[in-house]
Amino acid sequence: MNKEYITREVSKAIKNSSIESTPQEITVNIRKDVKRITLPPSIIVFQAAAFLCSTKLNSSANRILMYFFSKSAYENFVGIDVKMLMEELSVSKPTVVNALKDLEDSNILIKYQNVTDKRRHDYFINPITAWKGNSFTRQKKINKIKIEDPKQLNLFNIEPVKKSIKPQLDF
Repeated sequence: MNKEYITREVSKAIKNSSIESTPQEITVNIRKDVKRITLPPSIIVFQAAAFLCSTKLNSSANRILMYFFSKSAYENFVGIDVKMLMEELSVSKPTVVNALKDLEDSNILIKYQNVTDKRRHDYFINPITAWKGNSFTRQKKINKIKIEDPKQLNLFNIEPVKKSIKPQLDF
């Protein structure tokens, strides 16, 4: 083996490697022939939020929430207005307005005034409810909300459980 061949192979190996570290050790994994898999568009819905939504929200609010899940962009942005919801879901304006209010009051949706058009609002799905993006950006968003308005992170205005409750299984 010549030096150029080894250099080329090491360069390829470095491009296809991952590093995992702990304070005590560093591990380098070199993978050959790594093929990236393209995942379909997806959003993670967290179980606790799904349970609360299914038990606390009415059917119209749940229907609009599912529509928002299907249309959310990266980092949970949903650029949909009342008129579009009315047309897409074939529901009346009062139904949409009441459902959006329920979703906002329950802290499932976070509403901001649109920066370019003050008559409109932009919606974000609460990152405690669901997330579209990576875990790093989710944590950044949660930290930002903690500073702006920490009450928005409490779904249905329920205080988060401090202790983990372990289920008891009877056999």
